[in-house]
Amino acid sequence: MVPHLMPCKSSLVHQYLNPSLCFHQMPRDFLQTILQISLLIFNFLVTSPLIFNFLPPNFQLPSNQPPNFQLPTNQPPNFHLPSNQPPNFQLPSNQPPNFQLPTNQPPNFHLPSNQPPNFQLPSNQPPNFQPPNAPPVGVLNTQPPGGLNTPVVSTWSNAPVSEPPAPPSSSENFPSRLGPAGLRSKRPTPSYNFNTPLPPTSNVNQQPVPTQSVNSPNTNMYAPNNPNIPPDQGNQPADFMSDRMRKMSLSEMSCINLMEHRCIYPPKETLSCVPPLPPDLLTKNKYPENFSCTTNVVPASSSLLSKLKIPFGLVIQPFKNLGEEIPMVSPPIPRCKVCRTYVNPYVQLNDGGRRWKCNICSRLNDMPADYFYGEDGRRIPFDVSNRPELNSALIEYLAPSEYTTRPPQAAMYLYLIDVSFNAIQSGMVKMTCKILEEELDKIPGDKRASLGVVCFDSKLYYFNLHKNSGQPQMLVVSDLTEPFTPTLDELVVNIHESKEKIKGLLSIIPSIFEDNKCPESAGGPALNAAKDLMFRTGGRITLMLSREPSVGMGVNKRRSSTSKLESLVLAPMDDFYKSFALEATQKQVSVDLFLFPNDNMDIPTISSSAQFSSGSVFYYPQYHHEKNPLAALKFLNEFRHYVTRPIAFEAVLRIRCTSGINIHSFFGNCFVRAHDLIALANVSPDVAFGVQTNIDDNLHENKLAIFQSALLYTSSYGDRRIRVHTLGLPISNDPQTIYNNLNIDTSIALLAKMAVEKANTASLGDAREALQYAVIDPLTRYRSEYCPSAKGTGQLIVPKTQRLLPLYISSLLKTKALRLHHVPDDERFYSMLQLKTLPVDEVLLHIYPRLYSLHNLHEIWTNKATLPPRLPLTAEKLTRQGAFLLQTNELIIIWVGRHISELWVNSMFNKLSYHEVQEYQVGLEHFDNPISDSIHDLISLISKIRELSTPIIVVREDTRYGLIFLNYLMEDKADGMISYYEFLQKIQQQVG
Repeated sequence: MVPHLMPCKSSLVHQYLNPSLCFHQMPRDFLQTILQISLLIFNFLVTSPLIFNFLPPNFQLPSNQPPNFQLPTNQPPNFHLPSNQPPNFQLPSNQPPNFQLPTNQPPNFHLPSNQPPNFQLPSNQPPNFQPPNAPPVGVLNTQPPGGLNTPVVSTWSNAPVSEPPAPPSSSENFPSRLGPAGLRSKRPTPSYNFNTPLPPTSNVNQQPVPTQSVNSPNTNMYAPNNPNIPPDQGNQPADFMSDRMRKMSLSEMSCINLMEHRCIYPPKETLSCVPPLPPDLLTKNKYPENFSCTTNVVPASSSLLSKLKIPFGLVIQPFKNLGEEIPMVSPPIPRCKVCRTYVNPYVQLNDGGRRWKCNICSRLNDMPADYFYGEDGRRIPFDVSNRPELNSALIEYLAPSEYTTRPPQAAMYLYLIDVSFNAIQSGMVKMTCKILEEELDKIPGDKRASLGVVCFDSKLYYFNLHKNSGQPQMLVVSDLTEPFTPTLDELVVNIHESKEKIKGLLSIIPSIFEDNKCPESAGGPALNAAKDLMFRTGGRITLMLSREPSVGMGVNKRRSSTSKLESLVLAPMDDFYKSFALEATQKQVSVDLFLFPNDNMDIPTISSSAQFSSGSVFYYPQYHHEKNPLAALKFLNEFRHYVTRPIAFEAVLRIRCTSGINIHSFFGNCFVRAHDLIALANVSPDVAFGVQTNIDDNLHENKLAIFQSALLYTSSYGDRRIRVHTLGLPISNDPQTIYNNLNIDTSIALLAKMAVEKANTASLGDAREALQYAVIDPLTRYRSEYCPSAKGTGQLIVPKTQRLLPLYISSLLKTKALRLHHVPDDERFYSMLQLKTLPVDEVLLHIYPRLYSLHNLHEIWTNKATLPPRLPLTAEKLTRQGAFLLQTNELIIIWVGRHISELWVNSMFNKLSYHEVQEYQVGLEHFDNPISDSIHDLISLISKIRELSTPIIVVREDTRYGLIFLNYLMEDKADGMISYYEFLQKIQQQVG
């Protein structure tokens, strides 16, 4: 009862607080005062930190139930407002009941003198409830403009229901305001200032989408009466998303405070690239990790994308090795007549399948007549289930003759091997020839595949391998200015016809140059000589270098020791390698580099030959087959995989997007021929490309946003193919829906590629600053829109889908690519090349390695088909009584604590005590016991997932080699770099 809450001696107040009086007898101004005081008390109880001390840490109200407000049991529930006013006070009907007023503001509640109090019944009551004699009910805007945690101010209008006004246009789109690479330019900039007040929030409430007539020729394929879709899958994607959001629990839509929750990394692997599609389309969305977007729900307008401050783009691994799992389809190939889009599972089928509507440009197209006839020529009914291109988002077509400008080329490989003094002494030449000889039968190609070998130091050494020439003959060319090149048929020969001769040559090359004392390297002239051998047909050049080129063309200039923050020190010093790469791309030739330096090699200059010809770079500093067994094992595994992996020749990759979405830029080792087309002389299954996209026009929420990649290539077996991968994503105008469907893994991979591009075109300092604002901008917007009460409280509120964003960016800034100090230029640039070309999962391994506990692995790892629970990268999770495995994208490190049990040591190393274990050990022997079995099962699973054997080293805690392990603990402070928690504090200060 109110008298117990507010005792007062005033006679007037006492009169009005008399229990015998009814509420309708009280003056209106007194009711307003009581209501305001009640809201103040409620606001204090909700926002006070004291009340949360009495609640469990995971306390939540039910997500789909109204707040359990109850009137006193001794009072009738027939609360009456003045009889001629309707009650329209409103709480959000389908939102969680954690409504809060700002803690530093008085309750912003107003009852207009001539308007009724805005009271609304719970969501399970009819929304048009009116007391007698009430005026007609108009349109009630139920969504607060500032989000769920801002005061609700309802607007009363008698206007008819219509579409919401278009959001105000803004020039602060992500790519335009953040620079050409899509990352924010160095502050201050003329186009954007972080201290500038944020633009007002637009009304983005969703309105019901009008249903389309089933009898219309443009009937949506998701309509319930469409015969091509089962009855239970008839909802449109927009309706499905709305239903899913209404059913989403409070925990799925809530945010977290990173200043209080430090251990936020999920112990189990999650697939964040799965979009929220209807079940029937989700089953057709094959291999989403190969083609993913930074958000699984696309913003409906450019203004909304600019408001959210999130990156928008794609990461695609176009030629990932999937074995025989990709469906193969023969011509004819259904394509749109206007935009040339390939038919896909997301198109609309009309007229019983005779016509299909393009989901890129909306044009109606005829289905090929072959779809309605069987192999015997008889007419058959159209069946979607029998067409792989309508049931799988990833498909391959056998390309007909009109997709070729010349006969498909044969697989051709040329190896340029450095045989200078350093290369011979390090064992590189011997190991290279040994692997080629062992794997010669596994080199991809048909009966036309060919191979050649050229060696060089200060001269060029050609080898005649023609099948009619008897023993291999060596031709020495000392003129490096205009070298004489023998005929192609003598140097690059058919592998199957001259297999024994090739193996014989590879076996004697190490002995031929065993006593070579020449220290010079003619890498540039060797590349130039390869023109005459490869440019007529196309193929792949593999250049093995033990030092930077020192004679002939392509000799590098020495770099000056200028600050990395102020100059373009990562730019090439010579245009020879870039010019060669551009010419090679036109001739369908790619260059791959294997570098084995003992000193600086100027990788930024030499790697241009690979970057602009779609090649790859492999780096093994201080390589020696005996003194550096880790580098030797790493080269052995990677070169064996390189020689035998599939390869695509003379390829082009085109990306098509839904009308209203345009491509801004590409990131990766490629040559950009058009805004949506890149040329790839060779394509490796291990490389990926980043694509930054823009939204130029408003998108329709009742449709899907379509992204389609088409890779036209020649396989190593000589047939022309088209690999088509289509990605369909829902469209939403609701910021909260987009926040709940962000793809953090793809976002980080794209941001890393964009940061590398910015470091190369601007400076390292600009790239680092842009990455920090990639965290500050979205979190500032989210805090101002949804958690305004958190300002000035020392909290850092983020949506759950972005909880790993600060952690990943903090770790990315600590990588060799973007670290400020103590990194040689070659190591820095090689790390940049990895971030630029690796797929999503490998980028994440490079940024934030995986840490597993080994001392109890056989107890906690129950499902051997999946990886065990992982640990955060901090020393807080280490114990001297345990052992841990750390997996990076290059090696596996096993760290053994000094107080590990003797049983574990004996089971793993066959030693009696910890001190008998080697301080530094390469490789891990397998013993027959449960502990050793479980750890080797884990290592085998890691190699199976990566499709590459990873070198293993074992280090002890009490030795200097233990620092190798500790340097990968990204959440700790080390080597002049701040810890993750200190990074959070800096971000929190910027966010406010």
